[in-house]
Order: sequence, then structure tokens, then C-alpha cells
Amino acid sequence: MTNDHDLIKRAVAGDERAFESLVAPLRPQVRGVVKRMVGHPEDTEDIIQDAMLKAWNGIGGFKQNSRFSTWLISIAARTAIDFLRRQKRWRGEAQVAYANLCAQSEELSGEVVSQCASPDFSYEVREHVSYCFSCVGRSLPPDEIAVLILRDIVGMSARETSNALGLSESVMRHRLATARASMQEQFEGLCALVSKTGICHQCKGLQMVAADNKKGGPFPDIQSFADRCAIVRTSESTSMEALHDIFWRRTKEIEEQGLGSTEAESLCGIDDDDETEKTAAAEALSSGPH
Repeated sequence: MTNDHDLIKRAVAGDERAFESLVAPLRPQVRGVVKRMVGHPEDTEDIIQDAMLKAWNGIGGFKQNSRFSTWLISIAARTAIDFLRRQKRWRGEAQVAYANLCAQSEELSGEVVSQCASPDFSYEVREHVSYCFSCVGRSLPPDEIAVLILRDIVGMSARETSNALGLSESVMRHRLATARASMQEQFEGLCALVSKTGICHQCKGLQMVAADNKKGGPFPDIQSFADRCAIVRTSESTSMEALHDIFWRRTKEIEEQGLGSTEAESLCGIDDDDETEKTAAAEALSSGPH
């Protein structure tokens, strides 16, 4: 059985098949990092391809005092950071703006309803929580979301994260603390699963649209940002990926143009008989996001 050391030696010598043998088992992990940082499906794949090309061209500089997987992920994360720096940062309430525009547009709402009616679709709340995490993450500076993903989601050590991003540990810890605080604040005012006055009920809205036998399990108990991270860590893209890809494409268009109001304009996701939630939503409508 060929070990990584032998494969690295062959790859450095120009053996593309050896290089592919090294990266093939790591592609899902690399894709998970980039997907959680960027979200948008086509952008994600472009970044992965770019990162793999950089890794192939730079394999000669790999120092075997670190794991190959860490080295490869660091290239992918830095490539994603470079991409995000060229993009317009999204509003923290991007999902609210999209929901408002969906309510006003037969085209936007129709493609969501059509996808939810697909035989392959079933609602998975944990998968949607993970999507939401990445969407809100697009409102953070790229360096901060990178630290957050590598440290809290991938589970890299402080030293590995610092080395991967070329930071001192003190700078890395500062960015991580800032990112955690920013995400927690965003979710306090946004997510109805976290706060009773949260203005976004997208989770419940999608569950309501799903067929009776495809509504998924109960909603998780999310009391803290750490609870949300725990869900994101174990979430996988399954039956909701096609719908989320629609969300990513549309939200990118909307955010690039700054369209839509970020104040809740409908009671999407709230049952007509649920007076408690309707009252909370009404208060949020009058006060706007926190």
C-alpha cells in the first residue's frame, strides 16, 4: 500500500496521478470548507478548481512537518477568502430580503414551491440551519468567517488554524471572538428559532410547504451559537441541496443589486392559529431587526 510520503514524492516529481491519489479522499472536506464559506454552488466549484490548481503548482513547497490535509484545506480557505474579498458583502438579513421579494414575485415564489413539490425533496431542518449559517456568514469579513469555519466547524486546533491562514495565534483568537460575537448578534435579531422576536421564520415556512410525509423531524433546541455550530458540523447536503442552490443563486443576484427590504413584510412560516408567534412577529415588524 502506497503511503502519503511516497505519493508526495512522486507528485513533487510531476506525477499527476499521485497528486490525484492524495487529494481525492480530501475533496469532500475541501468542498465542505469552501461551501460553508461561499455557499453559491458555481462559485464554490470554481474556487475548488482554482485551489486544486494552486496546490498542484505549489506541491513542491509543501513541508511535511504538517498534515497534507491541513495544507490543502489552507489553500482552499485562502482561495475562498480572496474570492470573497472581491465580492460585495451581504446584508445579515439577506434571507429576509429574499423572502420579501419572493412574496411579491410569482417567478421567485413559483420556483421555490415547484422545488418543494419535487419527488426528491424532503424538509430537513438541520440541513437548513447549516444553509442559514453560511448565508449569514456572508455578512462577515472574509478573514473572520474563514477563522470561524476552520476553528468551530472543521475543528482545527488554534495552531493549525493560525498556520493555515498565516496569522499569529493572538490575531486568530481575536478574529474568532469577533466572528462569534457578530454571528450571535445577527441570529438574536434574525432567527425565530433563537429569539421569540426573530424576524425570520424561513425554517417553519419551508416545513409548512413540504408534503405531509416529508416535513422532517422536530426543530432542534438552539439556545446558543455553540448549539448552532454543533448542528452545522454534522449537517450534510441531501434532499434540500437543490432548493438551497436556488436560494444561493437568487440571493447573490439580490445582494449584488441591493434589492428588497430587510424588514419583515409578511408572516411567512407562521401558522394562522398561532397567536403567540403572530404577536411576536407583529412586534418585530414594528421594530425591525435588532
